[in-house]
Amino acid sequence: MLKPSRNGYGAALLALLLLSSLSACTVFTSQTSILSVPPPIVWQMQPHQSFASGPVGTFALEFVDFTPQQFRFYYAFKSPHQADLRVSASSSLAGRGAASVMALATTVQPLGQIGDYAIGVIHVEHINRAGQIISLAITPTVANAITWQLAPFKQLIVEPHAQTARGGIGIMAEGLPEVQWSGELEEQLASYVKVVIPGQPVTNRTYVFVRSDDPVVVQVITKVQFIAIAGSANFTP
Repeated sequence: MLKPSRNGYGAALLALLLLSSLSACTVFTSQTSILSVPPPIVWQMQPHQSFASGPVGTFALEFVDFTPQQFRFYYAFKSPHQADLRVSASSSLAGRGAASVMALATTVQPLGQIGDYAIGVIHVEHINRAGQIISLAITPTVANAITWQLAPFKQLIVEPHAQTARGGIGIMAEGLPEVQWSGELEEQLASYVKVVIPGQPVTNRTYVFVRSDDPVVVQVITKVQFIAIAGSANFTP
């Protein structure tokens, strides 16, 4: 397991971005007692909205990184065609219809290839409005490919610290469970992804190493650079 952040990153993430029933506690002092209360849950993951599949392959969200500027959706796409992806993103308010839909600036950044698995990140403009659902329209660049529609997250309340908070959330593997993304490490936010294929010798595995410490830029790094940041104890072949 990667170590928790020394600068309070993990606590801020849990306070703002919990997507499950697990919660941390914020302790405050009153005139008569010390009470523990759960932090507000801002983001809720939509069920079965983290993966899609069809004749051209399978797409799976693996990790989400929140910064004041962007939502960054890290993904794996398994396809024998080694196709690229075209992605558009939007925000809509639940129950408000088409008039509430806002297109969000979106770019796709390939990070690497592990066999048939393309690894990348979708950069999406971060906006803050209660009730919004963030949706992705994903189209593989192969003939006759259909567009997959995913709506991974719903925002329940206004983010109280949207201009400064940042963090990352792992997604329970549904579409491609053999793809394993590590947690992010401390201030540098270094991580790596591997594909665990039954019967494949560990020595034959390849990896993609990533550093995401900039609010916008995601960089591919080498294993040597990752070990220098994370330490060998935080790398599991």
